[in-house]
Amino acid sequence: MPVFRMSGRTAPVLLVALLAGCASTPLPELPADDVPDGWHGATRDEAWPARDWWPAFDSGELLDLIERVRANNLELANTERILRTAELALIDAGLDRFPSLTIDAGARQSYAGTRPRDGDYTDGGSDAVDLTVGVDYSDVLARRPRFAAATARYESSLARAADARLRIVAAAAAGYFRILLLRDRIAAGQQNLAHAEAIERIVRARVDAGTALASEGLRQRIVVRRQANALRTLELDVLRARASLALMVGESVWDFDVEGQTLADLAVPAVAPGLPSDLLLRRADIVQAEAALREARADVDLARLKFLPRISLTGGGGLASTETAATVGATASLALQIFDLGRRGRGLEASRLRLESMLDDYRRTVIGAFNDVEVALADIDLLGSLGEVLAEDVVLAEESLRIVEARYREGVQEFEALLGAQDTLYGARNALLDNKLATLLAVIDIYTALGGGWRRAD
Repeated sequence: MPVFRMSGRTAPVLLVALLAGCASTPLPELPADDVPDGWHGATRDEAWPARDWWPAFDSGELLDLIERVRANNLELANTERILRTAELALIDAGLDRFPSLTIDAGARQSYAGTRPRDGDYTDGGSDAVDLTVGVDYSDVLARRPRFAAATARYESSLARAADARLRIVAAAAAGYFRILLLRDRIAAGQQNLAHAEAIERIVRARVDAGTALASEGLRQRIVVRRQANALRTLELDVLRARASLALMVGESVWDFDVEGQTLADLAVPAVAPGLPSDLLLRRADIVQAEAALREARADVDLARLKFLPRISLTGGGGLASTETAATVGATASLALQIFDLGRRGRGLEASRLRLESMLDDYRRTVIGAFNDVEVALADIDLLGSLGEVLAEDVVLAEESLRIVEARYREGVQEFEALLGAQDTLYGARNALLDNKLATLLAVIDIYTALGGGWRRAD
């Protein structure tokens, strides 16, 4: 590899010329059709949710849980360490843009003794202090794209940390809601069990009176036991849900519990999306994908620079206590690889292919994010309509069972109808509870799909 050295006057001129001819690679842009003009499922005013949106559920316990998760979650602690590591790397990359300075100080001591042929022995010696200052600015052209790549990696880490915070807090809220759902199901199961036992007494009385078959009593007894077993299973499910949520706050399940008993105490907050184009700055995964695109662009710039000479500037000076003048010198060197069997060309093509792939990944992330919002909006609308229907179904099922039970007691209704009416009511109650949980989870989904109140710093 030939190396050319230039005078101090020639180097700056050539450096400016090379920098002028080494402009950054243009960043690929999204096609206009990838960003919709508006949301099809939005019916409210355009307003992005805020980070402090969680109080809208009207639950102090939920807010306390979220704060404990933010403070004690072990995964979030690791995420913060990773972010700090990325910050330190960015600081180093920022300092690397400037020349490095070295200072070397040393002391010398020498001793010499002489004795003339006819004279006495005499001692001699000298002390000296040397101070050398050096400046190194190697590979000048590559420093800017390297810093751009480091900046992109840091911004990606920022977005990744924001995504982790939102994801873990949302999972904690969902876990809290599931515990309340299970306790609602336990309450409904206790109601179902009491009702099944009351019907069993009616069936037994008819069997004892000879107006019903013994098999009807046995079948109703199975219904009672099924409800009792369902209650025991629900209690175990509550323990599992508590254990999962306890882990998110870094505690043992035996030291952790929630006071809430029902989903009915929770409000269902509204979430309205803003302009779709703003989502590009509010979704952490989109910001990460864009950062990867910019890092790939920096790789292309670095690959292009390999076709240019490698420029290094060095300088230094020294001062010795035994000398009367300081020494100063500067050197600029240019190293250009001429024959590489096409390696640089292949490297540049590979970098450009990676840039194209990162653009496709970016587009896929953006399109997927817009789809997430549309689906979440439609989901909330559908669940709201279904909730009204399911609430009516419970009222109708309760009335149906009351009528069938009365007719069975009078002996004018078949037992099969009684069994069917019980199953319908128990299923309607569970469906209504499931809908309430699904609605709350859908609200969390739209909140996270809109970025959870986060926004990339401009």
